[in-house]
Amino acid sequence: MNTPGTIDQELEDELTTRKPIKLKQGTYLDTPDKYYREWPAINYSTLADFNESQDHALMKKEAKSYFEEGTAFELLIEDQAKGSDKFGERFFLSTAPGAMPEDLAGWINRDEPLDDKYRLTKTGERNKQSDRLHAWLDSCRDNPGKMPVGIDQKEMLDKMVVNFMAMQPFSDGGNPVTMAEILPAADFQVPIVWYSGRQRKKALIDMYLETDLRIYAFDTKTAADMKRFSWMLKDKYWIQEVHYTDGLQAIFPDKEIVWRFVVASKAEPYLSQPYRVDPYSLSSGGVSAYHELCERYQAWINEGKPPKGWKELEKVRIFFE
Repeated sequence: MNTPGTIDQELEDELTTRKPIKLKQGTYLDTPDKYYREWPAINYSTLADFNESQDHALMKKEAKSYFEEGTAFELLIEDQAKGSDKFGERFFLSTAPGAMPEDLAGWINRDEPLDDKYRLTKTGERNKQSDRLHAWLDSCRDNPGKMPVGIDQKEMLDKMVVNFMAMQPFSDGGNPVTMAEILPAADFQVPIVWYSGRQRKKALIDMYLETDLRIYAFDTKTAADMKRFSWMLKDKYWIQEVHYTDGLQAIFPDKEIVWRFVVASKAEPYLSQPYRVDPYSLSSGGVSAYHELCERYQAWINEGKPPKGWKELEKVRIFFE
């Protein structure tokens, strides 16, 4: 039986002073997100970027407002399951018109002065062409430290939550249990750490449930539509499934690992759907491709992360009738 780890004072001191971190393989319940981010280890997002190109892995990711929509949805799911109010701790409802400005989330996350973001005329008055931006900034100044969610956006998210909680992730096996029945017993945002040879790896599991025989792991996605998610699954999310299940199997070698992507569509009628990669696809090449990717990534790290500037030849198969 795996004993969940916790952040103790010694580890907190190591993270604060940037000393080498001595993490044991296992799960770490109730770990603050800032600590997880600090752990030096191979994670899915860096692998996915590197799989595109090593130059993509070097690019700095800027916070965008649409990322916060997914976070808001996940917190609403947790609140529904646990009776908490994590959504209210992070977000507030804004009556500002239209969509949230793209860069606003980044400004708030970086604690930049919002007064500097107003667009003024030469006479010091607000530029009328930026009325939408100014309305969002006004609402944020009245709610310091929190992220805004528009009224229409919140109504959409609420509809998505209803359908998400009614979803049956194991109906393919004849089990009609719903997410609403599963999630009250689950832990949310659970970090795991494991080792493959000299490679240290980590993952952050959105929803995690341990039983005597199995580990159930769910990753929540919001998608513009399901067809786009299917494309993303083939393009890069398969790496995430292999990465997370590889870690859980390393930590729990005697248990069955049950993985599901649980996807909520932002397009009407806001349906939810569970996904997983076909097991044959993984066993016939996906798992080995993942481990090869990890080896190449680790070798690149050992070289000092040099840029390359170009990608290998791609052969495109075209079918003619």
